[in-house]
Amino acid sequence: MVWIVRLVSVGAEGEEHSTDVMRIARPDGLTDLAGLGLTLAEGKRLLAGVQRQIVAAQARVHAVRRPACRGCGDACRVKDHRQHAIATLFGRVAVRLPRFRCVACATTETGVDWPSHARSTPELDRLRAQLSALMTYRTAAEMLLDHVRGAAGAASSRTVATRLVVRGSTVGPKAR
Repeated sequence: MVWIVRLVSVGAEGEEHSTDVMRIARPDGLTDLAGLGLTLAEGKRLLAGVQRQIVAAQARVHAVRRPACRGCGDACRVKDHRQHAIATLFGRVAVRLPRFRCVACATTETGVDWPSHARSTPELDRLRAQLSALMTYRTAAEMLLDHVRGAAGAASSRTVATRLVVRGSTVGPKAR
């Protein structure tokens, strides 16, 4: 049996757009328990695929917004696009965001309400902090890599420790 996981988005005016995320081939019967449901690898791939599609749709909607120039107040036009890599619980995603330039005064603006310093989602940062409070940074990084995010976005123990200190987490640096 073949399953197709399809993601359907519904816009503000009711328009629908569908995207096939993944094809899953599983045996029909229950003679082999190993073929029951999804494997861990398939589940990770499925979540990563859904994450990519949702982030891409959010980025498209965000990119349509145009900031007003801080200098003169005129509307800005798209200058170029930049890729931003963001680490999430379900792997790294690339967000393509526009940069803007004011035609009147030649001032460059970044996207509307985008935190330019962000490298990971707050949910991932909280999980890192919780795991690092319970175990060494190295063990926390390995656990995130192996069990939560898969091979999509590796984080070293130094990255885990640095992000906790830089973000001002309640979990301070530890000498382990």
